[in-house]
Amino acid sequence: MRPVTPSFQSEELYIAWMEQRPPRRPFPAAYFGLGGFQAYEHVWAIPAAVALHEGIGPERVRARIRALNGRLRDELTAMPRVRLRTPRDPALSAGITAFEFDGLSPEAVVGRLREHRVLASTSPYRPSYARLSFGIANSEAHVDRAVRAVRALG
Repeated sequence: MRPVTPSFQSEELYIAWMEQRPPRRPFPAAYFGLGGFQAYEHVWAIPAAVALHEGIGPERVRARIRALNGRLRDELTAMPRVRLRTPRDPALSAGITAFEFDGLSPEAVVGRLREHRVLASTSPYRPSYARLSFGIANSEAHVDRAVRAVRALG
């Protein structure tokens, strides 16, 4: 077996992934889990989250996430200083939109968006990109607000 995602339980696997080289063998079991600290509040909330998801219906959840994030990608694509890094095809993308803004580092983009009260993140990969994400708890107004904040970057 070969691990496909970097594990935060294994420094070797993460470093190999960042250096874009194969990890040293053997592959212990820790290489196959995402690892990290478990937030028990999230674990305790799983039954309620599953019930909500099932009540809404998986297809409606999927459609909502695709619609909101598709709206974001359409708007970002129209901005001359933005380079979209997430495919626009819904079959090749999900609820995270990665992008670059010419002249600003991903960290600067995230910081400036936060000044507009828009929460974004950077990808922990090389190269790193700024990321926005919308889920079923979001509205079109949230997407529009993020779009305005990205436009205000310059």
